[in-house]
Amino acid sequence: MMPAGTLSTMVVGNTIRSPRHFVFSAIGVVIGIGAFVFFLAGVLKVQAVLFSVFPLEEVEVIAPHTSIAGKNLSKKLTQETLDQIKRRSEVKDALPRMTLQFPAVGFGKFEGQDIRFEVGGFTDGIPPSYVADDPKISDRFIDGDALGQIGPACEPAKGKAACPDRAWQYCDKVDKQCHNRIPVLISPTVLELYNTQVAQSHGLPHIGKMEQFVAERGRERMHFTIGLGDTMMAGSNVSVTAAHREVGGILIGISKKAKRVGLTVPIGYVERWNKEFVGEAASKEFSSIVVTLRDKDRLAPFTKWLQDEPKLKLEDSLGEQFGTVVFVITIVLLAISFVIVGISAINIAHNFFMQVTERRREIGVLRAVGASQRDVLLIVLGEAALIGLVSGIMGSVAAVLGSFVIDWASAAFVPDFPFKPSSWFDFQWWTFALAVGFSVLFCVVGGWLPARKAAQMEPAAALAQN
Repeated sequence: MMPAGTLSTMVVGNTIRSPRHFVFSAIGVVIGIGAFVFFLAGVLKVQAVLFSVFPLEEVEVIAPHTSIAGKNLSKKLTQETLDQIKRRSEVKDALPRMTLQFPAVGFGKFEGQDIRFEVGGFTDGIPPSYVADDPKISDRFIDGDALGQIGPACEPAKGKAACPDRAWQYCDKVDKQCHNRIPVLISPTVLELYNTQVAQSHGLPHIGKMEQFVAERGRERMHFTIGLGDTMMAGSNVSVTAAHREVGGILIGISKKAKRVGLTVPIGYVERWNKEFVGEAASKEFSSIVVTLRDKDRLAPFTKWLQDEPKLKLEDSLGEQFGTVVFVITIVLLAISFVIVGISAINIAHNFFMQVTERRREIGVLRAVGASQRDVLLIVLGEAALIGLVSGIMGSVAAVLGSFVIDWASAAFVPDFPFKPSSWFDFQWWTFALAVGFSVLFCVVGGWLPARKAAQMEPAAALAQN
């Protein structure tokens, strides 16, 4: 058998000495592999953005709406329902949510501008324990009133200076005592909508990292007031059983567990406010239960159980629908790439058959001086593999260069929109490894029959042909 060093030298030499053969064999593979890397990196980025907006491992359980003669007979989500869901083997965790069921308004000043927004119906309460894994917010996302963290007496007329801790306390006008400000979380979706829509249209600063923003401007910039029982919506027919009052709120951070569009506070506040302004029953019912599954593949049996036993359903999941669309598009694009590479493999086979015919005397000499059939086979397959290796690298480089062009065009001509990424591509090391591996594989497959034909040539017959 020919030594490995000699074999490698012959493979490289034979490939270099025939540039025309190399170009004709490689061009299709470069295009196909470039398309493969380009499409795969684009899909990975789209999936990353999609999953950040719609976590597909989470589903939201709601009660189907049922009414007879105008009377609401919908099933109620209670603590018993939550415990029943948690006992399911498919469920890793379950998050109860309780929506503020009466009108409320948020208002305050931000960067010198008056801001007013609707809170009722757009505010959820969640247990503080669900954000305990986030050290940036867990120490502040607490129900201060439930924990008895009420400060000294104060005079509301004196404003912010009435309480000793100006950053975290407010003076309640009803009991005239200092209370902790209601900690508020927002989702990345709300932050993105603010940065791309509100900030741009109102000349407000963009918010990057919340900690840095607060450090630069001070915690007081995150203060606002919540008017319980008030509304900006004309003609609201929701009646409340308590007098309008105001509480102090403070934005403490960003969390994926927050309400996608709205505010999120500790659930104890929402329970007490619903009881005060709507009634006892409103403080016992959850608006939904967010379920984290142990595996996305367990969604089907969990959904069937929901429908059969507790008679509940999943809220329509845009994330799941988008994920299906992305999956189908991914399969189509990658199939196109493989078709291109497959056609290139046929082209490689054709070129190598021609090469074997043209080099029959050379192959005959090799066999005559002692090269075995295996040596000839490895030489031709080595040339094909080398073409595949170089083509895979060139295709990957072409894909990266193409991504630069797309990203430049996106930054220059596409206006900002929520969750617009700085780059539309996510190149992973394994993407390039997979591309080069496929390139080598397809080229070796394309060169197999010509290599076998060359290896089976008899020395005397090859040398005798003109």
